[in-house]
Amino acid sequence: MKIGGHDYHVSDQGKGDKVVFLVHGMPDDGSCWKYQAPALLNAGYRVIVPDTLGYGKTDRPVEVEHYKVEKIIAHMFEIIDTLGLKDINLVGHDWGSAITWAMVMQKPELFRKFCSLSVGHLGCVFGQAHDMTQERGTPERMLESVKTNWFTYHHTQPGMEELYMANDFKYFDLFFCSHPEKQEVKRLIKETGRIEWLNYDIANPMVMDYLATAKDPNVYPNVKVPVMVIYPEQDMFLWPTQAIDTPSRVDAECRIEFIQGGHWSMLDHPDDVNVRMLDWFGSESFNVRANVVEA
Repeated sequence: MKIGGHDYHVSDQGKGDKVVFLVHGMPDDGSCWKYQAPALLNAGYRVIVPDTLGYGKTDRPVEVEHYKVEKIIAHMFEIIDTLGLKDINLVGHDWGSAITWAMVMQKPELFRKFCSLSVGHLGCVFGQAHDMTQERGTPERMLESVKTNWFTYHHTQPGMEELYMANDFKYFDLFFCSHPEKQEVKRLIKETGRIEWLNYDIANPMVMDYLATAKDPNVYPNVKVPVMVIYPEQDMFLWPTQAIDTPSRVDAECRIEFIQGGHWSMLDHPDDVNVRMLDWFGSESFNVRANVVEA
């Protein structure tokens, strides 16, 4: 599928008006939803899973400017328009959550419900660093936000790609120690000898998000689409209060679900994710872990 001038790989399985659109994060491609896709298909959903730019079978341009988040968001909307989708149940994880939160803010009329794994409302993620309210504006909460995001700054530094691959990926193994399928991620990197997904952090420096929320606390507006955040309690890269605070930024039903598991909960605790996701979308949570299929 030609999207934004790039060749995009978009998996489109199932039929009917019940639609789920899933957007992966770093360092995965669409196959990370391999436990969710069968459960959703069994429940009668049409399941749409793109590999975002720089991942999987989608084009992998080397120029950083292609990875500006507003361009990736526009690509997702173009996929939706091309496929004629509406009344969508939207799901995101990690960078995919950053993209999908922005989507429900920009065009809420397209979406029926939203489910974000690990990542709360972006106004909570970035605004916590300088929240001036009495109950939230503490140095501890600011440090909780900034120190947990340290790796996003790390990824912007020259030499990061080489560091990940040095000494047979030793640094990579330590950093991604909680990824259930890190060997497969490494195998894919070795095929090309490049890590294009670092460009997401390079093209979108997080300092600019902190600055934007410092200038305007509502730069990320309240969301009008019903939201569920699934937060895994052993997440190494996101902190719990950004999820806990999210209902204050949602002008609709909002559910926060804490589960066991690490950052990649859709892989290490798929049953827990599937049960909650199907319940949230209004379907019976039967056969939540079907045979693995290619997402």
